[in-house]
Amino acid sequence: MRYEVIKTGIAPLDSMLGGGILEDSLFLMVYDMRSFGWTLGVEMFRNFLDSGWFGVITDYSLPYTLLCRYASAINFDLEGMGKSGRLAIIDVFGSVNGIPPREPFVHTLGNIDGSTFLPKIVSLYSRLVEGEEKRVGLTVTLDGFTAIFGEELGIKILQKNIALKDAAARTQSGARPVNIFLLNRDRVSRRFLSWVSQYSEHIVEFLPTEVPGVERMLVRKSLLPDFKPGIAEFRFSRGKIRIKPEIWD
Repeated sequence: MRYEVIKTGIAPLDSMLGGGILEDSLFLMVYDMRSFGWTLGVEMFRNFLDSGWFGVITDYSLPYTLLCRYASAINFDLEGMGKSGRLAIIDVFGSVNGIPPREPFVHTLGNIDGSTFLPKIVSLYSRLVEGEEKRVGLTVTLDGFTAIFGEELGIKILQKNIALKDAAARTQSGARPVNIFLLNRDRVSRRFLSWVSQYSEHIVEFLPTEVPGVERMLVRKSLLPDFKPGIAEFRFSRGKIRIKPEIWD
């Protein structure tokens, strides 16, 4: 079985992953509460949008206003992209907390619980991406997902969604979506992280250093045949990221 390899637009990351990322893959970003590792996921997401892909942000963690402020920290014009039709937001946080959408590209799910959430979000997602050839998803954040549904139910929902994703890949033609998961490991159990890691084709983890704004970036996993685990210095400053891979055999 052959899969297309897609460039993220971040050359050092593509090289460390073994050439890029797999189509129809899950990319997991793992970081802690002080980390700016989440910015790498947002940068990837923006690069896909700049290449003409349609983006869907599934927001479990932040009210819309704060989501926009986080995006602005990396100079990502979330509102502008939404108003120009390049992205949509599924506002699960707003759905749970009864916050009506403020923009036409922000969508809520109404009343949801563990039994109604997946059918509602799959139906909405299908409508949002209809006619879009290439799609990229950004989950903000998986730990916010567990805060809403709990870890045990969250694992079951995740497994069911993976099964639906696999079934769709067998029956639908055309490009398959790439999904980027953001996860703060300080808010979930090791068991939940283990389940999510199993389903992720690519994993990058960030560890703190004593230098503000400097982190160790560990490329833990990629299912590409040319992948070799590696470490890089990751910096975030003034809205920009920098990755400096360590050279070792």
